[in-house]
Amino acid sequence: MPEGKMMIRRKWLLHKSFNPRVLLISALTITLSLTQVTLAAYQPPRDQKSPSGYTDSSGTRGRCKASQAASLRLLAPITHVGQTTSSHPTFAWLLPAQEKIPIEFTLYQIDNNDQLNLAYKLEVESSPGIMKLSLPQTLPGLTTGQRYLWQVEVLCNRNRPSHNLVARAELDIVAMPTNLKNLLARSQNRLQRANLYAEAGMWYDALAEALNCSQGELGKVATSLLQDLANLEKPSKDGISLGMP
Repeated sequence: MPEGKMMIRRKWLLHKSFNPRVLLISALTITLSLTQVTLAAYQPPRDQKSPSGYTDSSGTRGRCKASQAASLRLLAPITHVGQTTSSHPTFAWLLPAQEKIPIEFTLYQIDNNDQLNLAYKLEVESSPGIMKLSLPQTLPGLTTGQRYLWQVEVLCNRNRPSHNLVARAELDIVAMPTNLKNLLARSQNRLQRANLYAEAGMWYDALAEALNCSQGELGKVATSLLQDLANLEKPSKDGISLGMP
């Protein structure tokens, strides 16, 4: 591996998730049995904002004709701008393909003139199912009060970029509300924290906590969040905005 790429990889945390079938199958179709765990519903921010013209809410564009990668879905709000209190948020997406395909993750800051300024870029190999990428604490954090756009591009054909699968979403970095901070300080585990973030409209924080829950709780929490979001998102010509192909 070239030295430059090796250095980039050392600067990022890229994790493969648990058995992808948990969310691939159940995110939109399974009715959960929550006899032991009470899950809070995801509530969009009260000051819910629409994404900019850079984000196409109709779904993913492009098509990998010569690849198993028939679909790409970001696990994030598309029809409204998601929020996070984290300066080093976690991003997650779903790519059902079994083969290894190069993926380019790009993060832009949207300035006051609605111009995109490159913040981070990384090329990684795909893994089937849910993938997540977290900005490590060793890198400068994102700025509170700023909006960012993140993009995942499946590099189906480097010579014909128009064939690449591309999906985008936007997020706002917001200050931690005092009441939420106090509640989190008294929470006992990731499940409780995921619920608190979900109720407060902090999608990225809630999903990050859910994806780090213990194996026994993971399917219930993450699936519940995705079901909430699927119910909120408007259907697109490709199906549910965040959902399955």
